[in-house]
Amino acid sequence: MFFKTRSEADAERLRQLTTLERHGREAVALPQHELSEFIKARKRLAEHGKTIADAADFYLDHLERVRRCKSTVAELVAELLEAKRKDGCSEIYLRDLRNLLAIFSRDFGNRPIAGITVEELDNWLRALDCAPKTRTNFRTNIAVLFSYAVRRRILDFNPVLHTAKPKLPDNPPEIFSVDELRSLLEAANRVAPDVLPMLAIGAFAGVRDAEIKRLDWHEIDLVRGHIEIKGAKAKSARRRIIPIQPNLAAWLRPYSGKKGRLTPEGYRSSLERVRKASKLVRWPQNGLRHSFASYRLAATSNASLVASELGHTSSVMLFNTYREVVLPSEAERYWKIEPAAETGKVVAFTT
Repeated sequence: MFFKTRSEADAERLRQLTTLERHGREAVALPQHELSEFIKARKRLAEHGKTIADAADFYLDHLERVRRCKSTVAELVAELLEAKRKDGCSEIYLRDLRNLLAIFSRDFGNRPIAGITVEELDNWLRALDCAPKTRTNFRTNIAVLFSYAVRRRILDFNPVLHTAKPKLPDNPPEIFSVDELRSLLEAANRVAPDVLPMLAIGAFAGVRDAEIKRLDWHEIDLVRGHIEIKGAKAKSARRRIIPIQPNLAAWLRPYSGKKGRLTPEGYRSSLERVRKASKLVRWPQNGLRHSFASYRLAATSNASLVASELGHTSSVMLFNTYREVVLPSEAERYWKIEPAAETGKVVAFTT
């Protein structure tokens, strides 16, 4: 340091000596274990190019954030669900979100949301006793909660985005073979024709199982050739129109004029009878919708069209979730599955 005059230099020297003496007294007064912790902490921080002051500033900011934000996880979950309801999200989405966040709230409900760290979230997700897919669902829904906290300016970033993503097996979805589906529909025609429309619509229109259960017959327009999935009944809360393919029209034509709900009372037991009558040894999970996506894509080679009919916003989901290698010849057979002439005359039930 350089000074213009000796007096200025002497004043600075005196200031430095005073500071050194004061800090020296404080250092000498420190207990041995605290001094040891200080030295260790300084070395650990130096490995990352940080100082004790940096660490103190960071942690004090964290504590101040916790002090400023008194919203607990449970309180924010309730606020989020109400906001989603007002935003018009479907009841199915709200139910799934509510159920998963309830499990998260069981362990973190009384904690301030700003006090939960990335490490805690990572450990909690890894400790879940569930399949990787289920763990992914938990991670996705918890991320929605923390994103809401970011939008409310309670947090600066979403800690869930920094947690590990479960590695999902890249297994293609199982689908029905052409012969299996034909056997299934013919068995339904024989032993439980009241559930045949459910199966046919799942296989040849790709409607989700939950959406089928909410359909009414007036939403199936055989004259104009389409099925309307209203926003209130769709998983995505978006209305969509699905064209009725010629073979689906053939299966549904005997039911023309029916009213009321598509799904009959006691449909579960009816489906079980159909399964036994068809002698199927397997029933793939979501097999009807998966089959529609795979055979429809093979028939059209138009991923955007099939994604739209499935209710997806892009074709990426189609390839990631429903892709399956289907030969064009099998796709041609699939879309020719129609009721046999002698069994095609199904008598529609009155309502």
